[in-house]
Amino acid sequence: MASNPFNSFPSVDFSTMPKFDLPKFDLPNFDFPNFDSEAIITSATDTAKDAAYITVGLGVMAFQKAQVRRRELSKSLTDQFASGKAQIDELVDAVEARLATLDNQFVALEDKLDIAVENLEKRLPEQAGALLNTAHETARSARKQVRSRVLTTA
Repeated sequence: MASNPFNSFPSVDFSTMPKFDLPKFDLPNFDFPNFDSEAIITSATDTAKDAAYITVGLGVMAFQKAQVRRRELSKSLTDQFASGKAQIDELVDAVEARLATLDNQFVALEDKLDIAVENLEKRLPEQAGALLNTAHETARSARKQVRSRVLTTA
């Protein structure tokens, strides 16, 4: 069986040690004849309430100020957006007006081209005139298809 290492550990006997007597201190006795603890507690409570009210008031004021700033920013952005939208609408209207003018010019040009082709067809021999008429009708049909697709996408 293994030996216990704590059996050989030296022991100390504190009963043989000398006793020390500590000096006794007398604390002074303070007499507060006019001490009103309830008034101090009421004052501390009132001060704590005032601090809480001030804190809440400052929080409300900060929140209101943030709301005012948010409304100002929202109005500013709305005004800028409306202004930009108005400018874009004006630009779109101007482009549409120019496209309408250009379309009218193309219609007038097509009419002149049709008249010129008809006059040329009358002066050509019959087979060449028929061939020119077929080519012209095919081109006119292609122009109408392109024009209808362009106008429906715009």
